[in-house]
Amino acid sequence: MIKYKYIAIEGNIGAGKTTLSKFLAKYLNASLLLEEFEENYFLKEFYKGKDFAIHSELQFILDRSRQLSEFFSKKHELIISDYVPQKSLIFSEMNLPNNEFKIIEDLTSVLYKPFIKADLLIFIDSSSKQLMQNIIKRARPYENNINEEYLEKLTLCYEEWISKLKIPVLRIKSDEINLNNPKDLSASFKIIFSSNYQSKQREISLKSLMNSSLVE
Repeated sequence: MIKYKYIAIEGNIGAGKTTLSKFLAKYLNASLLLEEFEENYFLKEFYKGKDFAIHSELQFILDRSRQLSEFFSKKHELIISDYVPQKSLIFSEMNLPNNEFKIIEDLTSVLYKPFIKADLLIFIDSSSKQLMQNIIKRARPYENNINEEYLEKLTLCYEEWISKLKIPVLRIKSDEINLNNPKDLSASFKIIFSSNYQSKQREISLKSLMNSSLVE
């Protein structure tokens, strides 16, 4: 039995958050909450030269608050999401001066307060090299200027953010997510989600689970 009601998937850019979220939502018959970013005009401009960093984050906060308001107006038995709304704080602290970051921090606190938060986080660990390969493969034009240095810096910011979370964080290596074996993969995650975890980080080996006798 799944012991969680709201499971979020996080990771660096190109880690495969959306792919895994869609997979889990399908096999667990869960409601799917996906990050909406294609309509954020300022994000595309930000990647060109970082002149629109605060504009991009403000747009994200407003768009996400509207999305969450609509999403949570309906009943959901189980939620799988490919992002945590408060991730704006990660990018804002990394890319903005302190006075602008404080604006984002205050807005995030106010606008997201009415909505329930994830009670379990799956974090996908991936090397900067693999992230770059995935980014190049999906070929989003506005991501052309992303480089390994930026991804490595972002990884450090994610680590700091994760260390402050009050919910369980399960870390999974991206190269162990075998979507070509959906039966065993879904069974592995059902095992993972049937356990109670303390509010701390731990590594989960999907490879070991999929090879164990627990997965039929």
